[in-house]
Formats: sequence, C-alpha cells, structure tokens
Amino acid sequence: MNNDSITSCNWPVEPATNETLPGPDYYVKAILFPIILAINTVGNFLILVVLGTDKNKTSVHVYLISVACFDLSVVWLELYTYLPLVLPDQVKDETYLRNFINFYGAQTFWQYTSLQASNWTLIVFGLERLYATIRPLQFRTAMSIRRAIYLELVVVMLAVLSNLKYPISWYYALQHSPDLALRDLAAEAQYLTPGLLRWHNFQNEADIATQIGDWIAIFTINCCLLIVLRRHLKTRKTLFHAPESVPAASRGIHSSGSALRLVIACSALYVFTMALPITCNILRIAKEPPHCSYYITTKTLDLLSGLGTLSLLVNYSVGIFLYCLTWKRFRERIKSWVRLWFTLAAEHEQRSSSEMTVMENVSRSSVINETVNAMPPV
Repeated sequence: MNNDSITSCNWPVEPATNETLPGPDYYVKAILFPIILAINTVGNFLILVVLGTDKNKTSVHVYLISVACFDLSVVWLELYTYLPLVLPDQVKDETYLRNFINFYGAQTFWQYTSLQASNWTLIVFGLERLYATIRPLQFRTAMSIRRAIYLELVVVMLAVLSNLKYPISWYYALQHSPDLALRDLAAEAQYLTPGLLRWHNFQNEADIATQIGDWIAIFTINCCLLIVLRRHLKTRKTLFHAPESVPAASRGIHSSGSALRLVIACSALYVFTMALPITCNILRIAKEPPHCSYYITTKTLDLLSGLGTLSLLVNYSVGIFLYCLTWKRFRERIKSWVRLWFTLAAEHEQRSSSEMTVMENVSRSSVINETVNAMPPV
C-alpha cells in the first residue's frame, strides 16, 4: 500500500521499514510454498492419470479432471511471483525484469481465470450432486458426459470474460508508460484512461464481491448436501435392515454416496481455507480510500496476506488426500497404479542388472581369450 492512500485516510504515520530486510511474510512463503508446490504437482498428476485412464467415465470425471487442471495452473503460476522473493538478485537483471513485466498481465489473467473456474466448477459439481441425490431418475436422463463438458466450457468462458480487465489494463498501461516498463506493479493505474481506471477500480471490488459470493454459495450448497447425506445414510440403514429385495438399489446409493462425500469434503476445505484470504482482502479494501473505515498496520496486513495466500494455495493442492479419504474406487486405482509403477521399476532394474552381468561376462571372456592368445606356444 502506498503512503498517499494512508495519508488521505488520516491514519497514523507508520515507522519506516528497512526494505533490504525480509518482511514477516517472507519466511512463511519461502519455506512452505515449495512444499505446497510439490504436493500440488504430484497430487494433481495422480488425479489426472487415475481419472483419465478410467474406462467407466461419468460427469464426475469431467468436473474433477477440470478442477485438477485449474489447480495446477493456480499454484504453478504463483511460482512466477515466488522466484523474485527468494532470488532478489535475479530481479535486478534487466532481461529478467523485462520478461517479468511483459508476462505479468498474462500470468495474472490466467491465474485468476483458473482460480475462478475451479471455484465455479466446484459449485456446479455440488449442484449436480444435490440434484442427482434429490431427483435421481431425472438426473440420469438429463445429465451426461457431453452435457458436463458443455457446462464446463460455459464455466471457462465466464471465468475468462470476468477477468479480461487484467491483460487489457496492464498492457495498455505498459505501452503508455514512459520507458515501456512499469517498474512498480502498483503504478499501473496512473497510466490508464478514465474509463479503464473506473474498470480497474470496479474490478478490484468486484473480485472481493465474487470471492464472498463464491464462499456463501459453496457454504450453502455444503449445508444442503450435509442434510441430504444424513437422509442418505438413513436410507442405507433402512435398506440394510430390509429383506433381500433391493441389492441393486443399495449399490446405486453407495456409488452416489462416494461422490456426495467427495464434494462435501472439497466444499468444506474451500470454506475453511478461503476464510482468511477473503478476510485479508476485506481489511485491505476497508483501509484504503474511499472507504477508510478500518485501520490495520501494513506489517500485520502483509503477514496476514502471506498466510492468506498460502491458505488459498492449500485449497488448490490437497485434493488428492480428500479423494483418497472419501472415494474407495479412487483409492483402489491409486494402489493399482502404484503397484504397476513399482513392478515396472523392479523389472527395469532387474533387466539392467542382467544386461550388466552379461556385459561383464563378455568382457571377462574377451580378456581371457586375449591372454590365452598372447601366451607363447609350448
């Protein structure tokens, strides 16, 4: 946050900070982000492999594969802003700085698009599970893989349209800055036209409103799904004690229950992990003009923002654990893939060992033959 905005709000003057020393959020990001990146990469890769190779695909596979792709994009694009944090000397290089500035608009645009598409896919997935549980017969005739793909395309298109401001305003400001390089990422607004500036300010507040709306929607859907799951468990208990007349119905309820528990777990994770980032954004908006309604020190806000960013990234990284906890079929396929990989690795190691043994025997035989040939005749 710049000092002008603080002065215009008549907040207390904060003591000057040493820019050469790392801030309170530095150690949090520097240590935890590589761990989150590794979990995100391995976990979402396994999700894509397991679900992508499943022969019995449903609409659930469409949504979960899409979420895995979006989650990979969200965390890997954060790496672009993480590197200057841990490699500050690299940022001073003119070539790296130029590339960073040129790519920043596209990086921000696709990261926000992926984030929004992942959230909205979770909302669509939750609504589908709710509809599938309440009206199973109508759901079987109405939903299909093709329709799920169409819905996902609509979600991506809406996410793209809602974030067009980022590349347009950034590259317009970049082209109209004096040296064609925005040294300060916060200086973008001063190079915008009045129309783009209004769009810029509206987008900043719209992002907060969208985050709050997504959080409320997912929380509401999750509460409804919990109610449905409670009734679902009662139905299973009734069928379990009933005469042996509905085994197929019991299996159908069990299979739909896995997807229901999965979406409840994903929604609960979102509700808990996104609470802190949303709170930080609200505090930042409240501190800045024209609101000036709540004061919080920059040091505290930076620390909360760092924790909020990591909490947000956790939401898009630990899906693999939820899948294994709530989805028995997914666990079984993970085990089969792991066994297959270990078997192939063992066979490769055994084959390499056999080839090395053969080569050693051949080499030993050639040495013996050369020695025999070199001996003088008796």
